[in-house]
Amino acid sequence: MKNKIKRFERKWLFKSNNSLSLINALIRSNLFFRTQYPTRKVNSVYFDTYGYTSIRQNLDGVSYKKKIRVRWYGNKEIINNPVIEIKSKKGFETKKESIAIKELQNTKISDLEIIKEMLNKKLNSKKIINPVLSTHYEREYFVSLNGKIRATVDYNLQSIFLNNLSQIDIVKNFKNICILEFKYSTSLDKYVRKNLKDITLRLSKNSKFVNSAIEKPKFFS
Repeated sequence: MKNKIKRFERKWLFKSNNSLSLINALIRSNLFFRTQYPTRKVNSVYFDTYGYTSIRQNLDGVSYKKKIRVRWYGNKEIINNPVIEIKSKKGFETKKESIAIKELQNTKISDLEIIKEMLNKKLNSKKIINPVLSTHYEREYFVSLNGKIRATVDYNLQSIFLNNLSQIDIVKNFKNICILEFKYSTSLDKYVRKNLKDITLRLSKNSKFVNSAIEKPKFFS
Protein backbone atom coordinates (compact mmCIF):
# COMPACT_ATOMS: atom_id res chain seq x y z
CA MET A 1 0.00 0.00 0.00
CA LYS A 2 1.33 3.42 -1.00
CA ASN A 3 -0.37 6.72 -0.35
CA LYS A 4 0.72 10.32 -1.01
CA ILE A 5 -0.65 13.44 0.68
CA LYS A 6 0.20 17.12 0.09
CA ARG A 7 -0.81 19.65 2.74
CA PHE A 8 0.24 22.39 5.16
CA GLU A 9 1.35 21.37 8.65
CA ARG A 10 1.78 24.01 11.35
CA LYS A 11 2.99 23.29 14.88
CA TRP A 12 2.88 25.16 18.16
CA LEU A 13 5.01 23.93 21.06
CA PHE A 14 3.98 24.71 24.64
CA LYS A 15 6.17 24.36 27.68
CA SER A 16 3.20 23.22 29.72
CA ASN A 17 1.49 19.94 30.51
CA ASN A 18 -1.97 21.52 30.53
CA SER A 19 -3.37 19.82 27.44
CA LEU A 20 -6.94 20.45 28.62
CA SER A 21 -6.65 24.24 28.22
CA LEU A 22 -5.29 23.67 24.72
CA ILE A 23 -8.24 21.45 23.84
CA ASN A 24 -10.70 23.97 25.26
CA ALA A 25 -9.15 26.67 23.06
CA LEU A 26 -9.75 24.49 20.00
CA ILE A 27 -13.37 23.77 20.91
CA ARG A 28 -14.08 27.46 21.56
CA SER A 29 -12.29 28.75 18.48
CA ASN A 30 -14.00 30.13 15.37
CA LEU A 31 -13.35 26.78 13.68
CA PHE A 32 -15.40 24.86 16.30
CA PHE A 33 -13.21 21.79 16.58
CA ARG A 34 -14.69 18.53 17.84
CA THR A 35 -13.21 15.13 18.69
CA GLN A 36 -12.55 13.05 15.57
CA TYR A 37 -10.98 9.80 16.86
CA PRO A 38 -10.27 8.18 20.24
CA THR A 39 -6.98 9.04 21.95
CA ARG A 40 -4.07 6.85 20.80
CA LYS A 41 -0.51 6.11 21.83
CA VAL A 42 1.68 7.07 18.86
CA ASN A 43 5.08 5.44 18.34
CA SER A 44 7.70 6.34 15.72
CA VAL A 45 11.23 5.19 14.93
CA TYR A 46 13.16 7.80 12.96
CA PHE A 47 15.94 6.96 10.52
CA ASP A 48 18.93 8.91 9.29
CA THR A 49 22.23 8.48 7.47
CA TYR A 50 25.54 8.00 9.27
CA GLY A 51 26.09 11.75 8.84
CA TYR A 52 22.68 12.59 10.36
CA THR A 53 21.54 14.43 7.24
CA SER A 54 17.89 14.85 8.29
CA ILE A 55 18.64 16.31 11.69
CA ARG A 56 21.29 18.65 10.34
CA GLN A 57 18.84 19.93 7.72
CA ASN A 58 16.40 20.85 10.49
CA LEU A 59 19.04 22.49 12.66
CA ASP A 60 20.57 24.41 9.76
CA GLY A 61 17.20 25.76 8.63
CA VAL A 62 17.37 24.16 5.20
CA SER A 63 14.30 25.06 3.14
CA TYR A 64 13.75 21.53 1.81
CA LYS A 65 13.79 18.79 4.45
CA LYS A 66 13.12 15.10 4.39
CA LYS A 67 12.70 12.53 7.14
CA ILE A 68 11.83 8.86 7.25
CA ARG A 69 10.11 7.00 10.06
CA VAL A 70 8.24 3.82 10.88
CA ARG A 71 5.00 4.52 12.76
CA TRP A 72 2.60 2.31 14.71
CA TYR A 73 0.04 2.68 17.49
CA GLY A 74 -0.42 1.11 20.92
CA ASN A 75 2.30 -0.85 22.72
CA LYS A 76 5.61 0.93 22.23
CA GLU A 77 7.65 -2.25 22.78
CA ILE A 78 6.08 -4.31 19.96
CA ILE A 79 5.62 -2.95 16.43
CA ASN A 80 2.05 -3.53 15.24
CA ASN A 81 0.60 -2.69 11.78
CA PRO A 82 3.64 -0.53 10.94
CA VAL A 83 3.78 2.03 8.14
CA ILE A 84 6.81 3.74 6.65
CA GLU A 85 6.22 7.48 6.38
CA ILE A 86 8.45 9.62 4.16
CA LYS A 87 7.86 13.30 4.85
CA SER A 88 9.25 16.01 2.57
CA LYS A 89 8.84 19.58 3.75
CA LYS A 90 9.35 22.96 2.11
CA GLY A 91 8.44 25.74 4.51
CA PHE A 92 5.08 24.71 5.96
CA GLU A 93 4.09 22.70 2.90
CA THR A 94 4.41 18.98 3.54
CA LYS A 95 4.21 15.92 1.32
CA LYS A 96 3.79 12.57 3.03
CA GLU A 97 4.15 9.17 1.41
CA SER A 98 2.96 6.13 3.37
CA ILE A 99 4.05 2.55 2.66
CA ALA A 100 2.91 -0.50 4.63
CA ILE A 101 5.77 -2.68 5.89
CA LYS A 102 4.27 -5.97 7.05
CA GLU A 103 7.79 -7.41 7.35
CA LEU A 104 8.15 -5.63 10.72
CA GLN A 105 4.88 -6.91 12.20
CA ASN A 106 5.38 -8.02 15.84
CA THR A 107 9.06 -7.00 15.81
CA LYS A 108 10.42 -5.74 19.13
CA ILE A 109 11.65 -2.14 19.12
CA SER A 110 14.90 -3.44 20.61
CA ASP A 111 15.57 -5.53 17.47
CA LEU A 112 17.34 -2.62 15.78
CA GLU A 113 19.27 -4.68 13.23
CA ILE A 114 16.08 -6.35 11.98
CA ILE A 115 14.32 -2.99 11.77
CA LYS A 116 17.26 -1.48 9.89
CA GLU A 117 17.56 -4.40 7.45
CA MET A 118 13.86 -4.61 6.63
CA LEU A 119 13.41 -0.87 6.10
CA ASN A 120 16.45 -0.47 3.82
CA LYS A 121 15.34 -3.49 1.83
CA LYS A 122 11.79 -2.16 1.50
CA LEU A 123 12.95 1.28 0.34
CA ASN A 124 15.85 -0.02 -1.74
CA SER A 125 17.87 2.86 -0.28
CA LYS A 126 20.95 4.15 -2.12
CA LYS A 127 22.46 5.11 1.23
CA ILE A 128 22.04 2.93 4.31
CA ILE A 129 19.86 4.62 6.91
CA ASN A 130 19.81 3.67 10.56
CA PRO A 131 17.27 3.82 13.39
CA VAL A 132 18.49 6.80 15.43
CA LEU A 133 15.61 7.91 17.66
CA SER A 134 12.14 6.89 18.74
CA THR A 135 9.29 9.06 20.04
CA HIS A 136 6.23 7.98 22.01
CA TYR A 137 3.30 10.14 23.10
CA GLU A 138 -0.45 10.37 23.67
CA ARG A 139 -2.39 12.03 20.83
CA GLU A 140 -5.92 13.47 20.75
CA TYR A 141 -7.56 14.09 17.37
CA PHE A 142 -9.90 16.91 16.35
CA VAL A 143 -11.58 18.14 13.18
CA SER A 144 -13.16 21.52 12.39
CA LEU A 145 -16.92 21.85 12.04
CA ASN A 146 -16.65 22.00 8.24
CA GLY A 147 -14.46 18.88 8.25
CA LYS A 148 -11.62 20.56 6.35
CA ILE A 149 -9.03 21.19 9.08
CA ARG A 150 -7.53 18.55 11.35
CA ALA A 151 -5.86 19.31 14.67
CA THR A 152 -3.92 17.10 17.06
CA VAL A 153 -2.74 17.63 20.63
CA ASP A 154 0.26 15.56 21.79
CA TYR A 155 1.39 15.13 25.40
CA ASN A 156 3.33 12.77 27.69
CA LEU A 157 6.13 12.79 25.14
CA GLN A 158 9.01 10.33 25.54
CA SER A 159 12.05 9.68 23.37
CA ILE A 160 14.69 6.95 23.24
CA PHE A 161 18.10 7.45 21.68
CA LEU A 162 18.72 4.45 19.41
CA ASN A 163 22.32 5.00 18.40
CA ASN A 164 23.28 1.81 20.21
CA LEU A 165 21.57 -0.91 22.22
CA SER A 166 23.26 0.11 25.48
CA GLN A 167 20.94 3.15 25.61
CA ILE A 168 17.70 1.47 24.54
CA ASP A 169 16.44 1.52 28.16
CA ILE A 170 17.25 5.21 28.71
CA VAL A 171 13.96 7.06 28.26
CA LYS A 172 13.87 10.85 28.06
CA ASN A 173 10.59 12.28 29.36
CA PHE A 174 9.10 15.60 28.23
CA LYS A 175 6.13 15.76 30.60
CA ASN A 176 6.04 19.57 30.59
CA ILE A 177 5.51 19.87 26.85
CA CYS A 178 2.36 19.84 24.72
CA ILE A 179 2.33 20.10 20.94
CA LEU A 180 -0.57 21.42 18.89
CA GLU A 181 -0.59 20.78 15.14
CA PHE A 182 -2.91 21.83 12.32
CA LYS A 183 -3.09 19.92 9.02
CA TYR A 184 -5.04 21.18 6.03
CA SER A 185 -5.01 21.58 2.26
CA THR A 186 -2.62 24.21 0.89
CA SER A 187 -5.61 25.90 -0.74
CA LEU A 188 -7.09 26.70 2.70
CA ASP A 189 -4.15 28.64 4.13
CA LYS A 190 -5.78 32.10 4.03
CA TYR A 191 -9.00 30.72 5.48
CA VAL A 192 -7.18 29.03 8.37
CA ARG A 193 -5.04 32.08 9.16
CA LYS A 194 -8.13 34.30 9.24
CA ASN A 195 -9.99 32.01 11.61
CA LEU A 196 -7.10 31.36 13.97
CA LYS A 197 -6.77 34.96 15.17
CA ASP A 198 -8.69 34.07 18.32
CA ILE A 199 -6.06 31.47 19.29
CA THR A 200 -3.08 33.65 20.22
CA LEU A 201 -0.26 31.14 20.10
CA ARG A 202 3.37 31.54 19.09
CA LEU A 203 4.24 29.28 16.19
CA SER A 204 7.18 26.96 16.68
CA LYS A 205 9.06 25.32 13.82
CA ASN A 206 10.51 22.69 16.11
CA SER A 207 9.31 19.14 15.55
CA LYS A 208 9.23 16.40 18.18
CA PHE A 209 12.02 14.73 16.22
CA VAL A 210 14.47 17.63 16.50
CA ASN A 211 13.52 18.61 20.05
CA SER A 212 14.25 15.10 21.23
CA ALA A 213 17.56 14.90 19.38
CA ILE A 214 18.80 18.25 20.70
CA GLU A 215 18.63 16.86 24.21
CA LYS A 216 21.52 14.52 23.27
CA PRO A 217 24.55 16.71 22.38
CA LYS A 218 26.80 13.75 21.60
CA PHE A 219 24.30 12.73 18.91
CA PHE A 220 26.03 15.30 16.67
CA SER A 221 29.61 14.38 17.47
